[in-house]
Amino acid sequence: MSPFQNSSHFEQIFKDNWELMYQSAYSKIGDQSIVEDILQEIFIDIWQRRDSLEIKSGIKTYLFTAVKYQVMKHFDELAKSRANSSNTLPESTYEEDVFGLEELYKEIEVAVEMLPPRSQLVFRMSRLEGYSTDEIAEKLKISPQTVNNQLTKSLKIMRSELKHLAPALIICLMS
Repeated sequence: MSPFQNSSHFEQIFKDNWELMYQSAYSKIGDQSIVEDILQEIFIDIWQRRDSLEIKSGIKTYLFTAVKYQVMKHFDELAKSRANSSNTLPESTYEEDVFGLEELYKEIEVAVEMLPPRSQLVFRMSRLEGYSTDEIAEKLKISPQTVNNQLTKSLKIMRSELKHLAPALIICLMS
């Protein structure tokens, strides 16, 4: 059963994650109304697909993957719009027709699962949940340098594992 099927549970998930999702998207886009639209689209889509949605590794990971995907989609649409206004043919920065959100989520999850357990945790907290290095260090009771070392190692593995995906995804995931 999807964790989103019960409306009160759905509302609680929204309340628990909205702020961090907002911060994650806003740090990349910098426009409040666009970010709010993106988050609204994500939650509307989840609610509409709640009966068929399967989440295998965690709600936060799924939600932050959705944010990353929507941010990439926003920048791709922006690039297409600019290209169209200058009468040139736009180049897609990701393969929207090949990878939907579900496929993208699965690809990222497979790559994350290849990391050692501690690296998985640090990577998820940093790149998928939006925590800073200092916040991760504090929560895990390790030094910020250890967090940086874990991230460096994780990013190297993730780049290698996800190199078949479009460059925009790699850039967005790694920043």
